Amino acid sequence: MKLGLLLPTSKIYPTLSIDFMSGLRLAFKEQKSEDIEILYQGIENGGNKDLITNELNKMVLQNQVDLNIVFANPIFTDEIANTTKALQRPVIITNMGANLPIFKINSPYVLINSLNLWESAFSAASFGIKKFGKKVAHGSYFYEAGYQLYQSFVDGVIKNEGEIVFNQIADFNPDPNDFSTFMKKVREENPDFLYLLYSERDAISFLNKLVQSSENGLFPIVTSGVMLNEEIVSNVDGLPKNIFNVCSWDKSLKNHINDKFTSELKEFTGKEANYFSLLGYECGMSIALGFNKPSWSKNGLNQFEIIKNNTFEGPRGKVDFSIGLGITQFDNHVFTLDDKGNTIQHLSINKIENRNDLILKSINEQRYSGWFQPYLCQ
Repeated sequence: MKLGLLLPTSKIYPTLSIDFMSGLRLAFKEQKSEDIEILYQGIENGGNKDLITNELNKMVLQNQVDLNIVFANPIFTDEIANTTKALQRPVIITNMGANLPIFKINSPYVLINSLNLWESAFSAASFGIKKFGKKVAHGSYFYEAGYQLYQSFVDGVIKNEGEIVFNQIADFNPDPNDFSTFMKKVREENPDFLYLLYSERDAISFLNKLVQSSENGLFPIVTSGVMLNEEIVSNVDGLPKNIFNVCSWDKSLKNHINDKFTSELKEFTGKEANYFSLLGYECGMSIALGFNKPSWSKNGLNQFEIIKNNTFEGPRGKVDFSIGLGITQFDNHVFTLDDKGNTIQHLSINKIENRNDLILKSINEQRYSGWFQPYLCQ
């Protein structure tokens, strides 16, 4: 079998492709499916839908692949669905999930497995309001604010009858005084908690200023998958206090399959697991388990149905494309830092109820906003 793999490049996440490939190959190794031939193609920053659909056509028509994985923004789902429907070959769309899947075309060939950060943002509102109170202040950077994370958080605030007392979104060229301006407003408004959307270098900058200030630990901080990971915390000169990250996965997630995944990946590659190797592993397991079934054939619709209906337990829990709209869904969890700065699991949150209704509402309201990159760009 031939598998087409279309991955973007990123200055912020330079190892995205190699990490995704590592997770994919580990899955094939575990399932003894290493004879699956992988044909890789770069798609620049993943923000050009015409390039993506052209490369999908090439993969099938020129390279004769059986199915594809494409790391693409779910905003492009319709364009990808049109292409794969004509080619009659299945595709798994994967990404960080910072935007909701937007599609009007019901294609029998498209499956979506992402980190679902937009769901984490919705759950972050529920967690913060129930634990700390109804008044929340929001701060983020120009790029992170351009995805649908904040809108999903707002939907969660409304659902839980909360109130956003003020917003601060840093400009493309941030003002050095942004932190002090934000904290001055926080002290004036006295919210119950802060919801922050800073990632990578901006998260490092904010947290370094926070740990040097008298506000460290004074106001609970809630984020959703973007501000608290080992790489960021290791670049902070001190310990951020009272900070909670709501997400579907972290290396510290406590279950035996995640423990096995993280340890085997470390042994396989010499590197720690991250979001991209996780997504590669889940997509790889979905394909390998399907490929190993006796009913697997060269027919694209047959391949799609087998992958869609074949559930298995992964590092985040049950991987199941059949639950509606062909999109996987996972429980969210709350992670925090211990006294040594290690990420630990704090508690677990159930899946969003009526998740598909939220997706369809977004489609009907034509919420087509958001940057085109399939990862959080800067």
